[in-house]
Amino acid sequence: QGHHTTIVQKGLWYGIILSVISGVLFFAGFFCEFYHSSLTPTLELGDIDPTGIFPLNPLEVSLLNTSVLLASGASIIWIHHTTEGSQKQILQALSITITLGIYPLQASEYFKAPFTISDGIYSSTFFTATGFPRLYVIIESTLLTIRLLCQLKFHFTSNHHFGFEAAA
Repeated sequence: QGHHTTIVQKGLWYGIILSVISGVLFFAGFFCEFYHSSLTPTLELGDIDPTGIFPLNPLEVSLLNTSVLLASGASIIWIHHTTEGSQKQILQALSITITLGIYPLQASEYFKAPFTISDGIYSSTFFTATGFPRLYVIIESTLLTIRLLCQLKFHFTSNHHFGFEAAA
């Protein structure tokens, strides 16, 4: 209802900032793990040498996944730039974002992969580093669906929309 004090609002924004920072560090850890395993392969970890493992073509499903991700980001930006009176545009952009978020592209990439999670450090890093962002997108789509229901009841104004900002 917009009755948060200034201190509470500041704390909420700190929470969002810490969430973003922790996500960046989480995925930086995956990249560091992959580079470390590439530079110093060990037999105990399944060796990084992907002998018999053929990486996916980045111009096929991976490019489509990236395009869908960028399109969902564009639709979130569209929501940010709509005015308060344009309820129809906000609902359209939210619906597009949610649809793009639940689209099962990652599953098609997993089915096309010529390796499994147990084929060594290369494949386990691949499935972990791509699976966690997908889980994140599913959670975000759920939060945005809740925001869509709130928007249908006109709960957000240009001065009171922290719930949307946090979900976006």
